[in-house]
Amino acid sequence: MEPESPDPIQIAELVIAWSGGIIAAFALLVTALTVVFVLAGFVGVRELRTIRRTGARARLELDRQRVVAEEIVAQADLAIHQAETLSVQTDTLVGRVETAVVRAERQSEQVHLLIEDMQSRLTGFDYRLTTQVEVSYLFNQGEAAYWEGYYEKAVECLRRAVELDPRNPRVRYRLGRSLTNLGEDTAAEEELTTALAYKLPPDAAERALALLHRYGQPDRALAYAHSATRHGPQDAQNWNCLGLLLRDNGDFAAARDAHQQADRLDQELVSTPFFLALLAAQALALPHARDRSAEAINRLDSSERRAKIKPMWASLIRWTDEVLRGAYTEADLHSAVLYQTCQSNRRAREICDHMDFLLRALAREEHRERYLGAIEQTWLSGRTN
Repeated sequence: MEPESPDPIQIAELVIAWSGGIIAAFALLVTALTVVFVLAGFVGVRELRTIRRTGARARLELDRQRVVAEEIVAQADLAIHQAETLSVQTDTLVGRVETAVVRAERQSEQVHLLIEDMQSRLTGFDYRLTTQVEVSYLFNQGEAAYWEGYYEKAVECLRRAVELDPRNPRVRYRLGRSLTNLGEDTAAEEELTTALAYKLPPDAAERALALLHRYGQPDRALAYAHSATRHGPQDAQNWNCLGLLLRDNGDFAAARDAHQQADRLDQELVSTPFFLALLAAQALALPHARDRSAEAINRLDSSERRAKIKPMWASLIRWTDEVLRGAYTEADLHSAVLYQTCQSNRRAREICDHMDFLLRALAREEHRERYLGAIEQTWLSGRTN
């Protein structure tokens, strides 16, 4: 018996039934998958949003960090620049410090040398000060001896002063004048010439040289006197020196002019009216001579109070005034003082020249021995200067 053939309809129905089941299952699967995908999409969207927000925050944080980083970098660059600048400044400062150290060392050495120099100078200054004090003392001693007429003592003191201070023109000048009064003409001229080389005012030196050569070389003396008035035209003593030498030369008018110029320059100098009184007596103008002599006496009182005139010359001026007035007995007293105060033959000759000039002018030569005798016998007998 042959098997039955399958029913196509059943097969078709079965196929349809399975196909529907499969389709349903597939639809269910698709639905499930769709739900899953929807849920996944929903979750994914949320996660995506979260991720986006996180990313945005991350970007913001990154931007902020970038800004901070840029600031840090900028600050680092600034710090580096400042460090470089500071390094340069430091190098410069180090250089300056090194330079300052070198300068300080040099200055320290200079200060050390300066201190040594100052110590040396102070030592030298102390020595010079001590020397100058001694020189001043010796000069004052010599000056006092000179004014009192003790010329040998003056020379002794002044020579010691010259040994200590050989370039002192004032000391050499006074030494030269003292030697002149002792008649040591060669030594006197040497001292006066040296004093002139050491900046003694030319007129003072020339006046002293004129007086030095007054008796030995009158022409040379007169030339010195003229030169002194050219170098010191405002010094009355220069004009009196010139007037005295012109009188020695017999030029009485020119001598009077010179003394009058001295009188215009100095209204206190005692010797000027004395010289003019002698010249007035020589011109036989006795009233004028007595007036001039009285003027000399008035100035003399003031000069003696100020110790500005030697006692010897003060006595000579008073003797002249007494003789002009005919008071010969009073004149004897002053001539005695002149004899006592005269300390050298040079001074004796100068005194006697003035006295002899006045007595001859007054035609009173008979009184010559009375007034000049003792001085000439003591100082000028057998002497040429």
